[in-house]
Amino acid sequence: MPHIGGKALKKYKLMIDPTPAGYKYGFPKPLPQEAIAGSGCDLFIVTGFDLTKWVVKQGYPEKSFRYYRTWHEEIVEEDKYPHEDSGVENFG
Repeated sequence: MPHIGGKALKKYKLMIDPTPAGYKYGFPKPLPQEAIAGSGCDLFIVTGFDLTKWVVKQGYPEKSFRYYRTWHEEIVEEDKYPHEDSGVENFG
């Protein structure tokens, strides 16, 4: 994870949820990396990205796609070596 001044920079993804009933089609979903620009919490959809085409490709009906909401979520990287019992082995 990148660091500035000893602090780890958080990474974010931009989520999208079309309305109505995006949940019926597997939404909300993160937008693909090529669809977003910006950094940190200041993410936005790239002007040239065909959002309608992508949402329809994800299974949402084109005739229903009029409105959507977006928000950013922190990307939480999972530990490659999960700890059990604080990492202490018990051979008892």
